Amino acid sequence: MKKYVSLFIVSVICAAMLVGCGSKSKTDNAAGTEIAAKNSSEPARDKYVKMAKEANAKMPMVVPGGLRMDKLEAVSKNELKYYYTFTQEPVVSAEEFVRSSKPALTLGLQTMKDPEIDMFKKDKMTLIYSYYKLDGTLFAEIKVSPEEYK
Repeated sequence: MKKYVSLFIVSVICAAMLVGCGSKSKTDNAAGTEIAAKNSSEPARDKYVKMAKEANAKMPMVVPGGLRMDKLEAVSKNELKYYYTFTQEPVVSAEEFVRSSKPALTLGLQTMKDPEIDMFKKDKMTLIYSYYKLDGTLFAEIKVSPEEYK
C-alpha cells in the first residue's frame, strides 16, 4: 500500500500545483487532451487486478490540493488506470493541465525508487490518469507509456 500512496502523492502534487495556479481561462471541453487508446483485447493480469482491488478498498481518498482519487482499474494486460475527481473547479484549461502534468508525472515515475514502479517498468505497463470534474464529465486524460517513464 505504501507504493500506491507514493505514486499517488507524486500525481497529486503535480495536479495540485496546476489546480491552484496558472491562467484563469476556464474551458469546459477536453479538446486537445490525450485520450487513451482502445483497450487491449487481452485481459488484465491477476496481480494488477488484485492490486486494484486492494487499493479500491481504501477509496475514495481525498488529497489536499483539490483532488480525490476514486478508483484504480486494471484495464488490460498492459494498462493501469487511475481515476481522479477535482474537488474544486480547475483554474487551468484541460490542454494546459495535460501539458504541465504529463512531464511531471513522467519525471516522477522515472525517478521514484519503488518496487511497484519497477514492476510497472518490467511489465511495460501504460499508466492512464483520468481527471474528472465534479459534475462527472471528463476533464483530461494523461497516458504515460512505458517508453516515456523508463
